[in-house]
Amino acid sequence: MRKLLPLVLCLPLLSGCAAAVVGVAVGTTAVALDSREVGQQVDDSAIRLRIVGLLNRDQDFAQQRVRVISYNGDILLYGQVSQDSLKQKAETYARNTDGVVRIFNQIQVGEISTLRERADDSWITTRVKAELLRDQDHDLSGVKVVTEKREVFLMGIVTQAEADRAIHIARHVNRVNRVVNALIVADNS
Repeated sequence: MRKLLPLVLCLPLLSGCAAAVVGVAVGTTAVALDSREVGQQVDDSAIRLRIVGLLNRDQDFAQQRVRVISYNGDILLYGQVSQDSLKQKAETYARNTDGVVRIFNQIQVGEISTLRERADDSWITTRVKAELLRDQDHDLSGVKVVTEKREVFLMGIVTQAEADRAIHIARHVNRVNRVVNALIVADNS
């Protein structure tokens, strides 16, 4: 029994190691599937964190739901706020942040989405991603998919043919109400 005690005491530490290994594997996969350079991914992360920090420090946003995605300097703002002035204020924060290229302000003025709606959105995102990965003619694995209140937002760096195909696929997934194209079309030459 005394020989087993040190092993039992170490088990919680080992589970932490396993979580770290899984976290590194997931993070590495996300970086590998992303069509951006690693440096751009880091820059986008920093841009996102700056905007989120501004929103979090502003008491006006305490009871609102604003989400931020940064992709290649493009910013997608989505979620819900109670008044149009807050939608515009969020956009101003993003616009005044260094490194921002374009802003897609898709924040809705209205009631905050429910947990059920968010679960439905997660399911739609999963379905769209699965359909993009199943496409035989194009590599659409690098397309970022976000869904909010059944609106699907597509971001990524693609060719025109890939953009057209990704939009077509997303539009035909069950329960999708709208597709917002925030894709960057790369020059094929």
